[in-house]
Amino acid sequence: MSPPPWLILSRRLDRCRSALALALALALNGLRLPRKASKDYVRPMTTAAATETTQPTPARTTGQFGVVVFLASDVMLFASFFAAYFLLRSTSDQWPPEGTDLETVRAAVFTLVLVSSSFTMIGTDRAHERGDRRKMRRWLAATIALGAAFFINQIVDYATLAFRYDDSPYGSIYWGLTGLHTFHVLCGVSALCLLYIRAVRTRSMDEITPWANGISLFWHLVDVVWVCVFVTIWVIR
Repeated sequence: MSPPPWLILSRRLDRCRSALALALALALNGLRLPRKASKDYVRPMTTAAATETTQPTPARTTGQFGVVVFLASDVMLFASFFAAYFLLRSTSDQWPPEGTDLETVRAAVFTLVLVSSSFTMIGTDRAHERGDRRKMRRWLAATIALGAAFFINQIVDYATLAFRYDDSPYGSIYWGLTGLHTFHVLCGVSALCLLYIRAVRTRSMDEITPWANGISLFWHLVDVVWVCVFVTIWVIR
């Protein structure tokens, strides 16, 4: 006799949590390495020309690998919630149930707001590559503002919803899926704020390159996941 679907889903979520914790440890460890490794790497060099090498250091490679593994585990985590959504949808007589009307127009507007933040993040990346500190800060501030606006809208949406997370299976998966994404938005905005502070205080733009690359990838993932959430909940329903 096969185990019930909820038990299978619970086991998969446990595996995703373990993978997420491991990947986060790898990412954080990798992102801490470049500063120390760069000192060891530059020490034997005697000329300014020798310090400007295009070869990636092992520390930076480790950091990139950690970020990729972390993002992959994050995709697995969201995939389990999407699987739960469609599983509950296929086993429910009425989906969504009565009394769960959602504001599609407002959700679409703030979806555009969040997608726009990906373009401002691209502007941040390009300014960082050129070493233009002023433009990087401007684009980064715009990204933070757009992300914060989206987060505030989510909080307002939760405060005005006509259903709770324990009213029905739909309420549970709605709050779970959108709440997980909102938590990622909060983490992303916090990371962007820290990156902005480091961009202001750092002496060399190269010191924040691993952080900037990792946060940029994370933010783009947050935007892509939300597009999938919007299509699933507000379009397909």
